[in-house]
Amino acid sequence: MKKIFAVGLAAALALTVFAGCGETENNNNNNANNTAPTIEGVKVQDTIMAGEEWNALEGVTATDKEDGDLTSKIEVSANGLTFTNGKTTPTEADALGYEVIYTVKDSGGKTATEYCTLIVKEAAGELINVFEADFSDITPKYDWAEGNEGEGNNHFWKPTIEKAEATAALKNGAFVFDVTDLKDAGDGDVRLARTFNDLEAGTYQFVIWASSTVETYVHLIAEDASTDDWKTPGGKWNVKVGTKLAAYTTGEFELKEGDTKSLEFRIHMGKITPNPDEPTDTSASAFSLAIEKITIFKTTGVDHETDLYNKAQFDDVAGLEVTNQGDGAAAAASYDAASKAAKIDITKYNTEGGIWSISAKLPLTGVHVETGDRYGYEVVMSATAAFSGEMPISTDNKDAEEREFVNIAVGTTDTKISGTFTAKFTTDAAFIHFQLGDKRDNSLSVTSNTILIKSVRFFKIEGDKKTDKFQDKFILFGDAAPDKTNPKYPISVYNQSDDVFDAAPTGTAYFENNKLVYLIHQGGTDQGHNKLAFGFWDNPIGPLPANAYYVISFKIKASVAIDFSLTLHDMEMGWDEAAGGIPIRYADFGGHELLHAGTEEKTIEISSADVSLAAHNKCELLIEFGKFLGTNKDVKIEISDLKIGYRTVQV
Repeated sequence: MKKIFAVGLAAALALTVFAGCGETENNNNNNANNTAPTIEGVKVQDTIMAGEEWNALEGVTATDKEDGDLTSKIEVSANGLTFTNGKTTPTEADALGYEVIYTVKDSGGKTATEYCTLIVKEAAGELINVFEADFSDITPKYDWAEGNEGEGNNHFWKPTIEKAEATAALKNGAFVFDVTDLKDAGDGDVRLARTFNDLEAGTYQFVIWASSTVETYVHLIAEDASTDDWKTPGGKWNVKVGTKLAAYTTGEFELKEGDTKSLEFRIHMGKITPNPDEPTDTSASAFSLAIEKITIFKTTGVDHETDLYNKAQFDDVAGLEVTNQGDGAAAAASYDAASKAAKIDITKYNTEGGIWSISAKLPLTGVHVETGDRYGYEVVMSATAAFSGEMPISTDNKDAEEREFVNIAVGTTDTKISGTFTAKFTTDAAFIHFQLGDKRDNSLSVTSNTILIKSVRFFKIEGDKKTDKFQDKFILFGDAAPDKTNPKYPISVYNQSDDVFDAAPTGTAYFENNKLVYLIHQGGTDQGHNKLAFGFWDNPIGPLPANAYYVISFKIKASVAIDFSLTLHDMEMGWDEAAGGIPIRYADFGGHELLHAGTEEKTIEISSADVSLAAHNKCELLIEFGKFLGTNKDVKIEISDLKIGYRTVQV
């Protein structure tokens, strides 16, 4: 449409020149130095409701080097619309949009042209909010510092402070011990502990995520709570806690049949001297130690692995097939004899950097996959330039939700990608599907890459081994709190380290000055590795009615400039909009651009471009930051005035 108008405009200008050639001999067209004017502030796209007035000139200016300000000379036009002083009121909805043309001409006859697509949605009623967030401060349910028992925000973790000048408090999404002077406190005189009863025989691991204002030491102990004797089936002593949040663990220890069924898991923070040859190598006398979460992993049963495909190295390209999606990216498969690896040479990336622009399939020849059976994989890769992407295990005749999706981040040295899954499909033609079109940092300096697949192992798992976890986050609201069904606080915080303790992505959340603070210590490689969810299964957002537009608005501010994605999702449905999903997707969904936040607070309001024809009862709003953070650490994100609502279409 733009091209048609542009051609017509050019023709009209040409006729004008011929008709008035005698006149233009005296104007600036004869000045070879005359520059064309410029128009700024035109939106690429804007959206309004039918019946609403739209000001096309709002925020739009025009300037010219010779003539100066030409804003008043801007002309606006569009087929099917009438403008008066730059304003128009469309009465008919147009989902494809009106092509609005801005033109301005300088005194020398040179012209500037810009375009805007104006989407006009069906007229709808007043905005009705189904959720307005309450980020006011929360007081812990009871004074656990007094040692009272009961289900409260500390989840039965009891602090003890003896002989030291110190306090323990839940604040900023953590259990914080502020120690002003340890004095003569022994290692167990300052501690946090909880007893677990009726434990099964199995392998256990005790993990805490902690940081300290200065380096200090802790003991992590699993102590037999069934006797007054000091027995420690597991533990790790003299653990140095640094100033950056990190995971600290006892490592695995075993409870056998006949062993105690009661363990007290303890974190000792009193005076600890780990080096008997150097007494000064000891706990700090004053520090603030924050424990953001605690996880206890329990593994029971035994598994056996049977190799179905095992290439410790490759003798040829192993059937590797590379596909380019026709968006400008270029890559091909070959064999690297020096590394004995299957090789993918990327000679050009798509400038937009989508992971699906370059795909590679490695067939798992001779492998049978059966629905419901368990499988595992180990893939070793390296690249000349670090990248992130996906590694689904799939077969051609299966829908996306039946594949096993694996997010990957591969560095310049050997990277091992491993995991297990339960198959959702049956096939004799399974393959590993590498999605490689995204560079890790989207750097413009990375224009090509060489990826080596050095080894692949795919195996079947049989047995009854399973790993369960108990996890406490010291967040006073949402799914981490005892009153998680409170409709005021349907807030969930997820970081990849919630599931994989040695994964980097970490963070917590708390309320401060009537704002939600999401404090991220380390970003992930996938957008979902660091995310906020408003609405979860036990406390959903909704209902949202049919025949309505959905509207989301909030204010956001971040300690550094960041990008993020946003999704409004019906938890009872799939992710495919065509299958009835909610039509709001921003970043990586439906081709929308990323959303942005910076050090200045900004208001974001998003309305679905289409009417939802179905009602949605159990909804979640996902705001995801993970892979967009890059190398940013300790990012503080503040969100306020969050509202989720709808406008019903006028029938």
